[in-house]
Amino acid sequence: MKVIGQQGVADMFGVSRETIDNWQQQGLPVSVRGGPGVPSEYDSAPCVRWLIERELRKVRSESPNDRLARVRADAIEMDNAERRGTLIPADLLEPKLKAAMIAAREMLLNEPPRLARDAQGKTVQELEDMLSAAFEGFLTALSRWSDPEDDDLLEDGE
Repeated sequence: MKVIGQQGVADMFGVSRETIDNWQQQGLPVSVRGGPGVPSEYDSAPCVRWLIERELRKVRSESPNDRLARVRADAIEMDNAERRGTLIPADLLEPKLKAAMIAAREMLLNEPPRLARDAQGKTVQELEDMLSAAFEGFLTALSRWSDPEDDDLLEDGE
């Protein structure tokens, strides 16, 4: 598709005419160069390809110094996050998650005998309500859990 004039290309990409001037200096393809009072012509497909390739080059063109600077910046950012308490080392988090999963498992394992005892003589609707309450209680207790040394998770479920 032919596009006439810088304004047409600018509109196609949603940029200004000045951006098109800059892009032409960087290699944006022009089908027919215009002159004074005669607008240039552009073929949209090569222009789109050029822009995509240009953006990909930006992403791919990381020099060793750029990479080193990025890695250093990432390390500083992680150190700062750890000092703020927003980043927790995995070796500290794993035991806490394991304790939470064990507590949740124990709570769930204790529910069937209790529910079986309480289910005697109940209607189907009453059984469904009991099970819903048990599941909701479990999920509520799990959502409030914060410390593996805190026995509230188990106590809430009993």
